[in-house]
Amino acid sequence: MRLALLALALGLGLGIPAQAQDAELGVRYWYSSAKSTRSHNAQSVDARLGNPTSVLTYTNLDAHALELHGRKSFAGDWFVKGNAGLGTITGGSLRDEDFNVGQVRDTDTTSTVKGNGLRYASIDFGRELWRFENGTAGLFVGYHYWRERVDAYGVVSILGSTPIVLIPDSVPAITNETTWQSLRIGLAAAARVGPQTRFAFDAAFVPYAHLRDEDSHWLRQDASAGPFFLGPAPNIHIEGAGYGFQFEFELRHTLQAAWELGAGLRYWWLRSEDGTRKALGTSVPIVEIESQRVGIMLSLTRRW
Repeated sequence: MRLALLALALGLGLGIPAQAQDAELGVRYWYSSAKSTRSHNAQSVDARLGNPTSVLTYTNLDAHALELHGRKSFAGDWFVKGNAGLGTITGGSLRDEDFNVGQVRDTDTTSTVKGNGLRYASIDFGRELWRFENGTAGLFVGYHYWRERVDAYGVVSILGSTPIVLIPDSVPAITNETTWQSLRIGLAAAARVGPQTRFAFDAAFVPYAHLRDEDSHWLRQDASAGPFFLGPAPNIHIEGAGYGFQFEFELRHTLQAAWELGAGLRYWWLRSEDGTRKALGTSVPIVEIESQRVGIMLSLTRRW
């Protein structure tokens, strides 16, 4: 639904009458990899536990995504821009560590991430404030939506010197869904670096990001799991607030007429240190949740 609304808003923005012919619409491929970490402090429930009590770290979450992007100038120096994308996560790994007081490691396991996906969208409104001989720069404010789901399989204990397979990797162990909704404030700039080549750059500070994180521990839904029982999935819910930073840049080369081929880099980083983890009716504070994704982009854009 959010992606559909973003596409509609982007289309309406590209239809706004402008004083100059300054609009673009294109497709972009993004190959990226991500790392995310989440931890909480349950010492208020049991003083024998560590702080953090549990740390889950996802790494090497490689993904392929395809997006629609566009930009339109209107009313002189004002502009609207945005994108909407869908992607597939192809693999990765999960490490799950639990600690007792004094940060003595109690359990340490790994699982294999076999896939799932991401979706994202943004829409920004801004104004060009500076004009130079070869380019422009301006400020914008906007909204960003970023959701990822990963499915991890199997459980291997690495606490001792020899890894022990506890659950084979054919068995689903945990699914994590993380959603960030962010306020963006940033700088957008573009400059020509040659007769047919230009440079585009966006950098945004995120002063506020709302976080929703859900874990489905598939092997801990039944009471037979004993002290590890968590109830029906999704069985862990986290709500929080955070901050972050995002940037991207592209080099674009004119192929013919108004068509451009682009290549660049994108990086997202969001972090929350203020939130609550709820499981089986018990609430404890989080220590941190952090999400990073970085990768290369290729784009084909039509300008008019």
